[in-house]
Amino acid sequence: MHKYVSEAFVQIAYAGRVAEKLCALSTDYCRSIEVKGADKVLDFDDARAILRPSDEGLYFRVEAEDSMTFHGIRTLLQGSLSTIMTFQDETVEWYAADGAPFGVRQRHLQGGERRAGER
Repeated sequence: MHKYVSEAFVQIAYAGRVAEKLCALSTDYCRSIEVKGADKVLDFDDARAILRPSDEGLYFRVEAEDSMTFHGIRTLLQGSLSTIMTFQDETVEWYAADGAPFGVRQRHLQGGERRAGER
């Protein structure tokens, strides 16, 4: 279990293609990229990022052992996303996460989730 975990969602069209481009832009920074179903898992040794495309958009999950790596991966993903396309909301909202991947969006839509870093 990683110490730092957060998730985000960006509403975009063609999320599968965007995930592929994000992976291509990240290959120099991560150890490997594994495809698990629709998910793309970027391995950064003591950290990982999961990209999950859906019909609504693209889900992100970042898990890391230390704060610097955690924020670095989030910055890498956001910066790469900005180079690929312009999206509706200029900021990506990250939410503290735990448990099974990608449950945060549902909880957030129901009004009960904190942003990553909030207590």
